[in-house]
Amino acid sequence: MKCLSCGAELGLTDEICPYCGRVITETASHRADLKTYKEKTETGKRGLAKVLSGNLPLIISAVMMLVLLIADGVALYVKENAYHFRSDAMRMESVKEYDTYAKTIKEYLDAGDYTGFVAFKDYHRIAEWEPPYEDLNLIWELAYDYENLVSKMESALMYGEQAKRYHEDTDVSDCRREINEFYREFESMQSEIETDPYGTYIFDMKQKADAMLKVYLGLDDAAREDYLNRSDIEQQAYLEGVIIHE
Repeated sequence: MKCLSCGAELGLTDEICPYCGRVITETASHRADLKTYKEKTETGKRGLAKVLSGNLPLIISAVMMLVLLIADGVALYVKENAYHFRSDAMRMESVKEYDTYAKTIKEYLDAGDYTGFVAFKDYHRIAEWEPPYEDLNLIWELAYDYENLVSKMESALMYGEQAKRYHEDTDVSDCRREINEFYREFESMQSEIETDPYGTYIFDMKQKADAMLKVYLGLDDAAREDYLNRSDIEQQAYLEGVIIHE
């Protein structure tokens, strides 16, 4: 605003014009409001300080409780996600150690130890779907099914006449399901297997599975094809007859 006497620029809190000395009456109400506001602010600060000082132990306890709750939350999050943290760390390590791990994988495959290959791959959290291990994608899928076939067949044969058969996910029914899964996957991917860099190992894996079915379940080539074309109930009955002798 401007001084009505000399036209100089004035502030809203000026009481006297610094240029002509005139008493500024136009801003009197503003100055009064500002004074009241400052007094109320000071009163509020003193009241707040009094409240805080009187409740300091309670405030400290509340802050400590909040800190503990946050710490507990962080600890719980870390605990619940520890598996994922460890998996991510091991997957990154597998990339760094690619040359060493690739050599070990080749040794497992050359030895025909496909269950060992699966165990090694799982333990080191090797990601077969991304570089530098993406060439393992197909053989991993078949080897995983092969390992399941071997373990479920061993389980059923080990229990023999005590092998469970009525529960959906145990022993004889598991054995039947995993046999079907391996051969179904092999059949559906056969054209890809023929051009895969690890195709020779996959065909060898199939021959080993054929040999196990022949030795332990009495399924030679012709009988195996007949078995795989049967219904689930007929397959279940056949396996029960061989494993449980019923």
